Amino acid sequence: MPLDPNFIAVVAIVFFAFFTQAATGFGGMVIALTISALLFPVPLLLGWFVPLVILISSYLLIRHHAHINWSLFFKKILPAMGVGLLIGQLLFYNLQGDLLKKALGVLIVALAARELLRKADAPRNIPLLPWTFAAGIAHGVFATGGPLLVYGLNGQRLPKSEFRSTLALVWLVMAVVLLSSYIGSGQLTTASLPQIGILAATLPFSIALGEWVHSRINAQLFQRLINALLVFCGIVLLVK
Repeated sequence: MPLDPNFIAVVAIVFFAFFTQAATGFGGMVIALTISALLFPVPLLLGWFVPLVILISSYLLIRHHAHINWSLFFKKILPAMGVGLLIGQLLFYNLQGDLLKKALGVLIVALAARELLRKADAPRNIPLLPWTFAAGIAHGVFATGGPLLVYGLNGQRLPKSEFRSTLALVWLVMAVVLLSSYIGSGQLTTASLPQIGILAATLPFSIALGEWVHSRINAQLFQRLINALLVFCGIVLLVK
């Protein structure tokens, strides 16, 4: 079993990241990848984290599958995001690791800074197609298309339950595609199973704590603090 202090730090980061997702409904993969990229190469981290997305998404779907908006998923999300995912995967396998890290830094700083500057009550009239396509590209490269897709879906005025359950379905499908790609390309092998197992063991605790604090926090303030943290980490990725 790994005793590397950097990996122990990643365990703590994963616990915090998916606790944040359980508490706020968003941001687990973005936080985990952005901070952990200061310690390990992005391609290696993706192999560790994508199985975690499958696990947490499966949990949410088992509990809340009745709220999935199937029409939205099949007609407006899956086609454009699927095409974007293929393009993103081509970029992923043709970019060097250092360039991937710099690109991730730019993406995170731009998205997190935009959310920090946006007024909470700002009206949103957002066409969904450009954001689902862009989310697919970002997801193919970094498995972090969440900020882009969430931004687009926020303009669709979905009920909260539909919003969360439909997103969980999106992440599950995309994560299965990415995991298959990683295994097929040899990027993810059985050598990573011990690390994945240790990280997966944190998920029940992240989910339990996140659900407990969900009704006890100021979600808006909490999300702004997280975005501020992401801006800082994105800048570090750019200059490191």
